[in-house]
Amino acid sequence: MKSFLLKFCCRAAVSVILSSTYAQIAMAQNNPTLIPQGRIQLDYTNANGSNSNADFNGLELRRAYIGAHGKIMRNVSYNIDVGVDENGKVTPIVAFVDWKPFKPNFRIRAGQFKSPMSLDESTSSRFTSTIERAAFTDSFNIQRRVGVGFVERGEKHTLSAGFFGGAIDHQPFASGRVIAARATFTPFLQKKKVVHLGASYRHRTDNKDKGPNRYTQRPYSHNTNPILSTGRIAESDTTIIGEAAWVNDKVWVAGEYAVNSAKCATCISDPSFNGYYAEVGMFFRGRKVYKNGKFNRPKVYDPVTEGGRGAFSVVARYDGLDLKDSAIDGGDLKTWILGADWYPTKNIRFGVNYFNSDADLGTSSSRLAPEFIALQVANIRKEKVKGFLIRAQYDF
Repeated sequence: MKSFLLKFCCRAAVSVILSSTYAQIAMAQNNPTLIPQGRIQLDYTNANGSNSNADFNGLELRRAYIGAHGKIMRNVSYNIDVGVDENGKVTPIVAFVDWKPFKPNFRIRAGQFKSPMSLDESTSSRFTSTIERAAFTDSFNIQRRVGVGFVERGEKHTLSAGFFGGAIDHQPFASGRVIAARATFTPFLQKKKVVHLGASYRHRTDNKDKGPNRYTQRPYSHNTNPILSTGRIAESDTTIIGEAAWVNDKVWVAGEYAVNSAKCATCISDPSFNGYYAEVGMFFRGRKVYKNGKFNRPKVYDPVTEGGRGAFSVVARYDGLDLKDSAIDGGDLKTWILGADWYPTKNIRFGVNYFNSDADLGTSSSRLAPEFIALQVANIRKEKVKGFLIRAQYDF
C-alpha cells in the first residue's frame, strides 16, 4: 500500500508540472491540449453487527484515478480517467469525446460516461456531502457505461440523455441496454443562493450473459459485505427519480426519491422498489457550490496555504432503501449518517462519517455475506451495523 501511494503521488506530481506547462503553450497557440487530472481516496472502516459476527475493520483504496482532459480541436474535447488498484491493475473509468456542433452549451458525447441520473450520482465523489452516495444509486446500478448522448446547459437548466450498453471492461455490447435522461431547473439562482429541482428516467434491459438483474446493498461503507439482496429477478426495469436542493450561503438541504419498477417473469406480480435520502448541512469558513445541475468543488475561504485554517462542514443524512414488495422480499435498509469534513485546501479533504444501518434481511440469500446468511438460517431477520468511515482525499 505504501509503495503504491508513493508511486502514484510521484507520477501525479510530474504529470501536473509537465502537462500544465504544455497546456498553457498549446492553448495560447490554439493547438490540442492535455491537462492532467487525478484523485486518490483512502478509506478506513470500523464497524460491527449487533446480532451477527460481522466485524469490518480495515483500510481500502477506494479510488485512485489518473487521467487527462483537454481539446482535440476548437469544438472537440476529451476526458480520460483510468483507475489503478493496489496491485497495479489498470481499469478504464472514463473515456469520452464531446463535440459541440452548434453552440457552446450543447454537446454530443460518445464513449464511456455516466448515464444521466440523480443529483447524488451526478455529483463527483470528490464533492458529495457524505463519503458514500445514497444506497439506491448503488442498488439500482447507476453507473458509467459505453454509449452516445447529448448534454445541453442553459443559465438555469440542464438537459441530458443517452443510449448505452455496458461498461467498457464488461462486454459493453453484450451487457444489456439502457436509455436514460435527466433534466434540472433552478428557479432561483444566485452566486450563494440556489433552489434546484430535477428529475431523471432510465429504462434498462438485462445482461443476456449473466441473466436477470439483481438488487443488492451493503450497510453504507463500501468496505463491508452485502446485507440485502433480491436475487436475479429483473429482465428489465424502469427507474424514475425526483430531486430537490436548497443552498443559502453556508447552509444546504437536499433530498431525492427513486422508484424502480422491475419486470419479473418468475414473480407473481412485477415488483416495485424505492430508495430515498434527505440531508441538511452547514459550512464554516467555506460554502457549498452548485454548478450545472450538481454540486461542485466547495469554496474554501481560508486555505492553510494562505495562513488560514481551511474550511469545515457538518452534515446529517437519513437514507432509506426498500427492496420489499408483495412478490419479492429483498429486505430494507435505513441508515443515519452524521458527517464532518475538513478542507485544508480546495484539493484536500479529510472526512469522518458515523453510520447506523438498521436492516431487515429479507428472505433471499443470493450474494448475501455468510454472516448475514447465518442470521437468516437462525430465523433472525433484524440486524444493525454501526461504525465509522474515515476518508483522506487528494485530487488535482
